[in-house]
Amino acid sequence: MINYLSTIKDIKDLQKDLRLAFLPVGSLEQHGPHLPFGTDSIISYALARQLAARFKPSLLLPFIPFSSSYEHAGFFSVSLKVSTISSIVNDVVDSLEAFNIYKCVIVSGHMGNHFLRNIIQELNRNSSRILLVPSRKHMDNAYRIAGLSTTPSQDMHAGEGETSLIMNLIPDAVRLNSIQDIDCPERPLLETLGMKAYTPTGVIGFPSLASSKKGADLLNALVDEVSKLVKEFIEIE
Repeated sequence: MINYLSTIKDIKDLQKDLRLAFLPVGSLEQHGPHLPFGTDSIISYALARQLAARFKPSLLLPFIPFSSSYEHAGFFSVSLKVSTISSIVNDVVDSLEAFNIYKCVIVSGHMGNHFLRNIIQELNRNSSRILLVPSRKHMDNAYRIAGLSTTPSQDMHAGEGETSLIMNLIPDAVRLNSIQDIDCPERPLLETLGMKAYTPTGVIGFPSLASSKKGADLLNALVDEVSKLVKEFIEIE
């Protein structure tokens, strides 16, 4: 696996066969009082790293730490406009193709990045260049396989799933004494009113149910589920 710690010699040694890149996209947004602002970036990079290790040779790019998180502005977020992110993704893809890397998997850690689907549709209009993962189906299946107590919809933000993942990846980053569950299954105006209209803490979900083991199981399940689609994607000419 080639990453940002590699040298030009490492790339040249594999350049003949290097045709696939993984681009993690995170966010900088509040994750309640118990998780770090960079939670989505941490998770997206961890998932991309394991996928890149499975699909060798491949290039693991550094994560993009910002995306569109305006729904969190009532608490804290640093967001990029959709047009800005679209330009970044386009520029990255163009740069990769200049070195004959024609397949790129975008690994999004922020499920609010709905607009990425439209960017990818546009980029794929002439050839199958880009894949976006994980999908909602991947998340649903991974929650079930890992034995989590809720669903991604019930556990939308800083809940059992994300807290378990950070407990497994960076346990010291979780402030256990600040964990508080917030149950809010109905959020019809979330994109209009933002998160603050539905949660006093920024959490929607059940972080009290989290554990490091669940985090390890969830990450492994996500890698397995997403790998099926990545395999299908890279086989397309």
